[in-house]
Amino acid sequence: MDAGTGPGIGTGTGTGTGIGIGIGNGAGGAAGALGAAVAALYTATLPPALPGGDAGELITAAYELGVAHPPGYPLFTLLAKVATGLPGGSPAFRVNLLCGLVGAAAASLLFCTVFRLSGSYAGGILAAGVFSFSRLTWQWSITAEVFSLNNLFVGLLMALTARFEEASTAKERSKVERFWLQSSAVVAVLAGLGLATLASLGRSTVLEGTWLLPCLEWLPALALVASQLWANYSTCDQSNNYVVDKFARNVLSSMPTGAVILLRGDLPGNALRYLHYCEGMRPDITLVDQEMMTYEWYLPKLAKHLPGVHFPGNRWNPVEGVLPDGTLAFNLHRFLKVNKHKEVFVCIGLHEGDSTWRRSHSLWPWGTCEKLVPSGAVFDPGEWIRLTRNLYNWTEDYGSFSPSSWEAVANEEMWQARMKTAFFIFDLAETASVTAETKSQLYTFAYTSYKEIVNSHPRHPVNWHKNYAIACERMLRLRRGHVDPETLLQETVKHFLLYTQKAQDDPQRQDILQAVQHLKEELQGLRRRRAELRREAG
Repeated sequence: MDAGTGPGIGTGTGTGTGIGIGIGNGAGGAAGALGAAVAALYTATLPPALPGGDAGELITAAYELGVAHPPGYPLFTLLAKVATGLPGGSPAFRVNLLCGLVGAAAASLLFCTVFRLSGSYAGGILAAGVFSFSRLTWQWSITAEVFSLNNLFVGLLMALTARFEEASTAKERSKVERFWLQSSAVVAVLAGLGLATLASLGRSTVLEGTWLLPCLEWLPALALVASQLWANYSTCDQSNNYVVDKFARNVLSSMPTGAVILLRGDLPGNALRYLHYCEGMRPDITLVDQEMMTYEWYLPKLAKHLPGVHFPGNRWNPVEGVLPDGTLAFNLHRFLKVNKHKEVFVCIGLHEGDSTWRRSHSLWPWGTCEKLVPSGAVFDPGEWIRLTRNLYNWTEDYGSFSPSSWEAVANEEMWQARMKTAFFIFDLAETASVTAETKSQLYTFAYTSYKEIVNSHPRHPVNWHKNYAIACERMLRLRRGHVDPETLLQETVKHFLLYTQKAQDDPQRQDILQAVQHLKEELQGLRRRRAELRREAG
């Protein structure tokens, strides 16, 4: 059957008033088979749990039939809501699967576009394969994001554009012209058309009628698609990716009963909300989004679901009182005052525009988060080290993910959380107005904690070397008898040098190297004095 004479594939029947892509039964079967192949590979590499980014927010919005961040994505939300009601796996897996299947449908439409314009199966497969298995498309088509649905509509637009291009009458053009816009050139489609053009040129040469011509058409197509698979499969295979899910579970598990968490940022906000609302984890905890509290519609809707938390107004604003529109605003200081019966945590960080919490509270480290503690509370460094030492069960190796991925962000947060209490104690020793004895105790706690953490993890964030070296240097200046000065000098020099080797772009690198040179001279002088004392004693 000639292309264009058979039943339509896509949005209509190809006859009457429908809008058909009309590529014929044979090509339609090929498009379906190609879509099934892409769907199979996408399904095999889906994340089984919650991915990073906006996924947690989008799934939660769908699960509750709520509203995601602007522009809201109503169609995606409704489709994802249907997916969350299907059997099998977690809600996150079901929406991931939906996106993978939609991405596979987009691949079929790219095939239809190229085949419609060129009549080449190989060109269509090349276009669909190169696009679908490129790293960027693959990675974002198997997670709960809106991009695969966007790709589907772009593919549909291109297929309709091809249909419009081939329409022979004004009546046929009228069926599709309202859907036609000038779309951006897609490299994959151009590659498919280019291959088809080269093959057509070959038909006018001595190769026509020989077995070489189809080989020269199919081999590049299959080779390029195979190269995409080979290059990107390991990167895009998310079938064992639980990193963001584990991050959120660790954070929620670390919280005391009945805690209130003020969320900020995509990673903690979306991931924690997903587990809390969609999978029912830690129903005793209250999650409040800092950014959303600035919207006038958020708190009236949320407050009725959080009977244990008091909101002293309708909207969060650094300047409390009645706003010009009549809205009663409150600041963070007021919120903490009316919720003093609750333990309040922030993940990750507080909104810079409202510093009123400083009037009555301090921030103490709690893993990746911080706890808002009344200013009158007495800080016991030893007890806080004990409380926060084993908050998380995190087993991912440092630096094991692509730096641009959400997994890398989650991993970095968890690794840096190990050092936050030690850093906090060291900062107190540096800045707090305390007695010399208390300052000495704080430095000692910080040094001991740094030493334990650094020595427990041979591969760790680069800044740990610098932090530990500075802590050793401070202990050296304290001249505490229980720590050997030679050991402190050795550790300071060693870790400063390791830091400068790994942090080549630090603007203070030359200053650190100069300091290291002085420390080496000091170490050599100490060793000479000790050698002289041993000779005199002998």
